[in-house]
Amino acid sequence: MTEYEQAFSRFYRELVVPLTAYLVSQGASAHLAAEIAQDTMLKAYRKWHEIHWHKSWVYKVAYQAYVRHVTRVDAEPFEEVPEPTPLLPRPDQAEAWAQQREIIHLLRELPPRQQQVLALHHDGWTTGEIAELLGIGNATVRQNLHKARLAAARYITGRREE
Repeated sequence: MTEYEQAFSRFYRELVVPLTAYLVSQGASAHLAAEIAQDTMLKAYRKWHEIHWHKSWVYKVAYQAYVRHVTRVDAEPFEEVPEPTPLLPRPDQAEAWAQQREIIHLLRELPPRQQQVLALHHDGWTTGEIAELLGIGNATVRQNLHKARLAAARYITGRREE
């Protein structure tokens, strides 16, 4: 295996599951998230030498693909039937992983930008990395993160009172 292939292989193994879970946290089904993540990784492999910030690139491309999918109008709506894939031998794998984290329920209640910022921050992204990925200022990231944290505190307090 060439150095190029080894680098991509390490990158793929490290990020494919978190990327899939990120898409699930944004509202995608496990099957759709796995499909988008796989397609995005294939694109990354083909453009590996052209991409400077691989992690940011795959998250941005995958999220944009998900948004295109959600905003697309199909002539005949249909229910997606989860099928095993090489990425997800069990279709519920990524969703189960994301469901383990209480934050998934909160994320679905937040406005889209706060969803993105909190999910990325929770996955270990810095405010600077998030700002660069989303094309917004650091202050905007911090503001959205602050609002999301306040919503999280209200959510947790509400769950404890139930």
